[in-house]
Amino acid sequence: MSGDASMNDEIFSTLEVDTIGEIMNISMGSAATAASTLLDNKVSITTPIVNVVDFETFEIKVLEPAIAVEIQYVEGISGSNILLLRQSDAIKILSQMMQSELPEDYVLDEMAKSAICELMNQMMGSSATVLSCFLGRSINISTPITVPIEEWGSFKEEHLPNEQNLLTIKFTLSIDTILDSEFISVMDIGLAKEIIAVSLNFDSDSDPVSSPEPAAPAPAPAAAPPPPPAYQAPPPASPPAYQAPPASPPAYQAPPYQPVPAAPPMAPPGYPAGPPAAAYPPPYPYPPYPQPPAYGGWPPPQTADPVLVKNYAFNDFADNSGVTDQPHNLDLVMNVPVTVTVELGRTRRKIKEILEFGQGTIVELDKQAGSQVDVIVNGQMVARGDVVVVDDNFSIRITEILKARDSLSPV
Repeated sequence: MSGDASMNDEIFSTLEVDTIGEIMNISMGSAATAASTLLDNKVSITTPIVNVVDFETFEIKVLEPAIAVEIQYVEGISGSNILLLRQSDAIKILSQMMQSELPEDYVLDEMAKSAICELMNQMMGSSATVLSCFLGRSINISTPITVPIEEWGSFKEEHLPNEQNLLTIKFTLSIDTILDSEFISVMDIGLAKEIIAVSLNFDSDSDPVSSPEPAAPAPAPAAAPPPPPAYQAPPPASPPAYQAPPASPPAYQAPPYQPVPAAPPMAPPGYPAGPPAAAYPPPYPYPPYPQPPAYGGWPPPQTADPVLVKNYAFNDFADNSGVTDQPHNLDLVMNVPVTVTVELGRTRRKIKEILEFGQGTIVELDKQAGSQVDVIVNGQMVARGDVVVVDDNFSIRITEILKARDSLSPV
């Protein structure tokens, strides 16, 4: 994917040249898919050739008379990308878009330039979407501007980045049997380095890692302390002299019991003694408590009814006579067609905003770039996946099968 190796090696390494070539190859492949839809023909953009050229000596004589389409990156990355293609190739593309044969000396009027801008807007918009997924950040572009190249020197001074070197990427453009040509993409070195830095997960403008300071010299070891004195066991203690145990005290003897005579009841001091307690009837005449009957007179205790226990007869599940034909019944629904829908995203707009839609209108969806799309079967979401391109067609790579409870949620 590289051209002039001597100049490339001065600014980009071999890895960086291959990286920018592969990134532009993937993004332009998505642009070719968008162009296929608009032109109703198979479009392929292949074989990127990356070169670093000098600004003063850069020429495009092989494309003259040429036309340029300028695209500015306004979000995510900053810089410009200018596409240079033959004017005769642009006329063939217009003929396919308008479904009419245009002469080779056809003059590009404002309507023709607008049609080319719309085609490039769709192509570079799709390319920016793939580039956004690849770099992991949101990338937006400005509306493409078509500029006919009347004099190469003045065009180069006004529109190309005024730097010492430029990065050019040459592509081969093929539209079925209508066109087989090439075009050149020109971008400034700063934009290319930014794309390479983000894709390789490093920042080229970062400060070099400072070397660690030398460690301070270790202090001299202190003098060793004197060894402790040798351990000396204490002399054995002499056993204490024997002492006889004290004599036990005499047993306790209780004094003889003497009953205390009961004292007569006394009235509180200052109050006359009242009549005996038997003279006052109780305030509530409680009924007498019934005497328990004689032994054997209580009724026999109540017992629960006897429980009948018997073995449960389980069904014999070994008998499959009633379900032998069930697997064959699935063949009746295997050929029933269902509608599979892939939903990229949704949005809500007022009727006033919808009436203002036109060509080139951008409608933002509720999903970010790089998010998974929903796979819906007959109105029920069953899976999620990533959008991939297979043989220039959009396809879905299933990454997640939803559970039964999740798939029954309303879409």
